[in-house]
Amino acid sequence: MKYIKYLLTFRYIKLISYISARYLHNKMKEYHKKEHDTDKPKKIYNRYTYYYGFQIIIGGINKFLLLITLGILLNILPYLILTTLSFISLRIWTGGLHLDSYSKCTYVSLLSFTLIALLAKYIILGQFINISIFLIIYFLILIYAPISHPNRPIKEKQKIKFKLIALFSLSILTIIHSFTNSIIISNSIIYGILLAGLIMLPIVNKLR
Repeated sequence: MKYIKYLLTFRYIKLISYISARYLHNKMKEYHKKEHDTDKPKKIYNRYTYYYGFQIIIGGINKFLLLITLGILLNILPYLILTTLSFISLRIWTGGLHLDSYSKCTYVSLLSFTLIALLAKYIILGQFINISIFLIIYFLILIYAPISHPNRPIKEKQKIKFKLIALFSLSILTIIHSFTNSIIISNSIIYGILLAGLIMLPIVNKLR
């Protein structure tokens, strides 16, 4: 039971990140000792900086592998990949909901991406609804994006830049959606940007 809980809470990611960070930190210290004669020795980051970086990388790989597994098991892999890519292409610039733990974030992400991939596969929306969704997402970006968060603070001078890139990304997705003959691609884009729009809403961002 103890080991199952250990796996379900993804604590192994923290362990792997800690071991990797300690190894890299020690290696960097050894390297800079050898380079001590240089005029301007490079900065050695503290172990926590490496630990945080490894958590992001390993955590991302873990989510990706779980998503791929779910996509294969549920026979929705193309939809899952395309909806996730559409979502990320906006989310990275717009920001939005952040949960307070990696395990909670992982489970909510897996559930959300799986649900929108299933919707993309089985529910085809009409042209009017598709156009309405694009217009709503444009409006949400103009009003709310980018959304800052303590874990990802956005400087004032970056806000306009992020907003413009988000609008540009949405425009690219709009063009792809308009000219593609693939239902898989067009439907995946719609549901992907719809999820990105939902997590920009103030009422959703109150959730933790």
